[in-house]
Amino acid sequence: MANETPLVSKAFKLVSFAIIIAIVAIASSAAYSGYQEYNALTTIVGSNSQNQLSAQINGSTLVISGLQVPNKMTYPLSLELLGSVSLADSQIGEFDSGSYLIKPGLSQSINISVGLNFSKIITNSRAFQSVLFNSSILSINSTVAARMIPLLGINISKSANSTLGPVMSSLAVSLGTSQANLSSDGQFLLLPMTISWGNLSPLTAQLWLNATLTGIPNKPTGNYGFGSGPVNLVVGQNSETYLIKIPASEFSGGSFPHGNYNLQITLSQTRSSSQLAQILESVNK
Repeated sequence: MANETPLVSKAFKLVSFAIIIAIVAIASSAAYSGYQEYNALTTIVGSNSQNQLSAQINGSTLVISGLQVPNKMTYPLSLELLGSVSLADSQIGEFDSGSYLIKPGLSQSINISVGLNFSKIITNSRAFQSVLFNSSILSINSTVAARMIPLLGINISKSANSTLGPVMSSLAVSLGTSQANLSSDGQFLLLPMTISWGNLSPLTAQLWLNATLTGIPNKPTGNYGFGSGPVNLVVGQNSETYLIKIPASEFSGGSFPHGNYNLQITLSQTRSSSQLAQILESVNK
């Protein structure tokens, strides 16, 4: 019996040594597989990639495509793409692809459609004023969350920015002084005001416009007429015409003098809501 104890002890030591070797082998294999997969993922979405991940806006939807993820490991790979979309520092969308399980040696294509909530820009006067006449930054912040089952996790984040054009580019305001008509009661002159612009952004909405004629030639600044109506923001070229109602007594003989006419134009979400943006224009007639 005295001789059995060293043998048992030696047996335990051999088993322990074998377990350690197995653990080291598994850890080494996992580390190497993880290294291979990390290199593959950084090639696809990392900062030094050729930007396989592409994004395109279609109306109020952002389509993210081109992500082809291979599993270069000897273990199953669980993968998820998630992130957010911001315009002018206001978040207008978020996405989560859900979890994909990719078997060793195979690859997975990931495409996502993200609904964009432009109303968050429309209801934010600071953000709306920012995008109205200036280019704005559309930011896509994404994270590839990968997990090598059952051992370790890899998270790689990427930010992509693109520049969108102004909502009202090359704004032009004109007054149709030669097309003005007397109202049916003879008390007012109805002066057509036409505004035109190019919407170089994907933002579309129906707003409300108020226009006040604040200056006419040879007269002090004041309130000489008012007009209002809906304005439809569509992508591309836009044009809207409104009638400015001016007391006929302001113009002798019903004719308009030559010179600068000053206008104050405000945009709001609805007829009764608070102002989103203000535009000051001077028109020479």
